[in-house]
Amino acid sequence: MAALDGIGVLDLTLLLPGPLCTQILLDLGADVTKIEPPAPGDYMSSWPPMAGSVSAIYLALNQGKQRITLNLKDAGDRERFYGLVAKADVVVEGFRPGVLDKLNVGYEKLSAVNPRIILCSISGYGQQGPLSQRAGHDLNYQALAGVLSLSGGDSATPPNPSLQVADTCGGSYAAAMLILAAILERATTNQGRHIDVSMSEQLLPLMTPAYANASAERRDPHRDGELLSGGAPCYRLYRTADGRYVSVGSLEPKFWLALASVLDMPELATTPHLLGDQSDAITQRLSEVFATKTAETWAALFAEADACCEIVLPLSEVTSHEHWSARESFREIETSEGGRLKVPKMPGSLAGLNRPR
Repeated sequence: MAALDGIGVLDLTLLLPGPLCTQILLDLGADVTKIEPPAPGDYMSSWPPMAGSVSAIYLALNQGKQRITLNLKDAGDRERFYGLVAKADVVVEGFRPGVLDKLNVGYEKLSAVNPRIILCSISGYGQQGPLSQRAGHDLNYQALAGVLSLSGGDSATPPNPSLQVADTCGGSYAAAMLILAAILERATTNQGRHIDVSMSEQLLPLMTPAYANASAERRDPHRDGELLSGGAPCYRLYRTADGRYVSVGSLEPKFWLALASVLDMPELATTPHLLGDQSDAITQRLSEVFATKTAETWAALFAEADACCEIVLPLSEVTSHEHWSARESFREIETSEGGRLKVPKMPGSLAGLNRPR
């Protein structure tokens, strides 16, 4: 029996944050119904690259969900929606704040239909506040939360992040966590609640160390000069002979000594591995050494070393890596045209966890 067996979820969301959240809930055992507006429906379904006639991203985010079409501006379709709400446990939505109320499907109306309903609203800046009605995307949320100010060198333009941290961590994961908390609370109160998830605000706790350090030192951190942002020789990326990179995370002294052993550089044992006056010279020396061998050679040398060093892998190598294969971290899904896509499994499956004997 899955953890959320019997929990019914209505997914009104489009794009990435909401669908990933409900996919997590589905993998925990919930029954998810994705409710899309009339054509074109969820416009992510047409975003390239396509897997046959449907977007690969759309397929990856909506496997196993029942999909129906409802026009919430239509009185008849709204009545159908109320009927679904009466039997559901959770509604997840990602409209701009206030839109549900205009459609007469806001929390006050839904809780009148079903007092136990949990409504989770995912938005960029939250349901209240000066920016609540402001449009935005992941890049904007990372900018407002200060994430981008920590990216790139001091003289460089902060790079566009490849990972949608605000959408996923600030939106999907935060929403799933709060929904689970609300389900637990409801077991005691027998009442639902309205959850307000601000994707930009949810980034702030993820940066607790950075904000704590900045507050203590009364200065903004340097983009590439802090302990975990490239300022220390023991925690940064180094280019290899074939143009790839090694990630070195030898923060603790024992790992720094292990690194020295692999590199055959005993002199590192007597040099500071954290921030300090000599750090630039040490970093330069390590850069020269790592540039003498290929990534494959370094991977073999570090395979048996407890030094916290790993090769930076492209996605094509991640999906075939022996560790992820052993853990069955990826699954294949079928397209309507008979093709197959390899995508990560959603976290939270309890199938691999041992129960007490």
